[in-house]
Amino acid sequence: MKRNIQAFLVLLFCLPVFAAHAQKRFRQPVFTAIDSIADVAYGQATNLKGEQQQLLLNMYLPQGDTMKHRPVLIFIHGGGFLNNTRFGGYGAKICTAFAKRGYVTATIDYRLGIAETRTNTDYAEALYRAQQDGKAAVRFFRRYADQYGIDTAQIFIAGSSAGSMTCLGMAYMKEQDIPSGINKAKWGSLEGSSGNEGYSSKVQGVINSWGAIPDYRWIKMGDAPLFNIAGTEDKTVPYDSSYQYHGFHDGAYIAYQRCLQEGIPTGWRPFYGAGHTLDNKKDKQDSAVQSMADWLYTQLRYIYTVNPREYVTRWEKDIRTFDSLNTKEHYSDKAILFVGSSYIRLWDNIRADLDYQEIIHRGYGGSNLSDLAYYVKRIIFPHRPKAIFMYVGNDIVGSEKDKAPDQVLELFKYVVKVLREKYPATPITWLQISPSERRWSVWSQVQEANRLIEEYCKQSPGLFTTNSASRFLGPDGKPNVSLFRDDKLHYNIEGYHIWGNDIRKRVDEITDSANHK
Repeated sequence: MKRNIQAFLVLLFCLPVFAAHAQKRFRQPVFTAIDSIADVAYGQATNLKGEQQQLLLNMYLPQGDTMKHRPVLIFIHGGGFLNNTRFGGYGAKICTAFAKRGYVTATIDYRLGIAETRTNTDYAEALYRAQQDGKAAVRFFRRYADQYGIDTAQIFIAGSSAGSMTCLGMAYMKEQDIPSGINKAKWGSLEGSSGNEGYSSKVQGVINSWGAIPDYRWIKMGDAPLFNIAGTEDKTVPYDSSYQYHGFHDGAYIAYQRCLQEGIPTGWRPFYGAGHTLDNKKDKQDSAVQSMADWLYTQLRYIYTVNPREYVTRWEKDIRTFDSLNTKEHYSDKAILFVGSSYIRLWDNIRADLDYQEIIHRGYGGSNLSDLAYYVKRIIFPHRPKAIFMYVGNDIVGSEKDKAPDQVLELFKYVVKVLREKYPATPITWLQISPSERRWSVWSQVQEANRLIEEYCKQSPGLFTTNSASRFLGPDGKPNVSLFRDDKLHYNIEGYHIWGNDIRKRVDEITDSANHK
């Protein structure tokens, strides 16, 4: 109870400062200058040569900041566990960028070196040592939180290449995951003894830049949120699982998919055609930094009233209802399936509006695409629909937790990928997100998400979209309030009838096509 009261007081103290920077601090730069502290000792450990190595970090703080409890981002450099240091350019870019956004940041050195035999086990031991040191750095910031103005409930880690591999190990390797060849008698426990013992090494989120993990199954429900960045032409470390890097099999996209399957908050920013380190191109790396900031902002506890990790399972009762319906309701192969959020759930006259009786009606609450990604197999796989229609409108709503349009696209692509496992040729139609008075302030972002999905569907066989936005706008170009309920968000009976007329054309196309085969 005492700990809960203290956490509440810390949050209460931070909120006014955060509100003063509404929509800016932590997402966009708000500080023009930073202070730096170099060569801070955070621990020591025995390295591969048998020597005691002092472990150092460089710290960056927003200059003139008055906030007393700030999130911290610790960066771990790459270099194949063999070279580079905390002074590397990409680490400095990350740390500077996030310090100017109001974070306390640090870039650390850790024990480098790989045994001359260069086996996969040797690389696994290099990872083991590195993550022990990374955990010591996390503990350091909890130990000295008051000195540096740290919110101990918001410690995040980021890395590049081998540094990202280290971060993934820190966050997701558990005792049962330790590779069998690791000499624990020599190197110690998973937690390690590199410094600051007695404090937690738990992290609240991970940013993975072109790193990979030995086994995606290390990632399990309840683990730390994860954001992933990689080039799709990376020939050094796989972004997928098409090859391996010294035993690191599963790249950024595989980790992203695993998080969706486990209900873990996640994101995926692919750079199509780019190689390792995004080819060291400044514009690409700068774009990656902004994507990181956008995503990490949504994970900050200041903007949540409940733990974000509880969000996916909040629909479990609804999905269990669908499970029950699946045992009672029986449909032919002429049935069409509608799935999605409250626009689908509240469509009581769907069969009359579409003039089609065999409809599998599966709408649930204010769901978003992450929720659908988690539950899609349970909702849809029990059926063999002629066509699937999808409306999910809660990823961009004008809240602090909104996803960027490109992240909405990536989630849609993942849901389609899962559906194609069982329905390789079934038509899938994205019902474009509607304008509404309640969410008019973010209509431009919603339009961009709609546009990205429409472009993707045009390039993909069997994917379609419907666009009814103009039907719900008045002569002034704003939502026609006469077509919406009093909540200024959902359609009324007339609105659903208009929407249904547009969708019915698509239903008729599918039906007519099937009848002519």
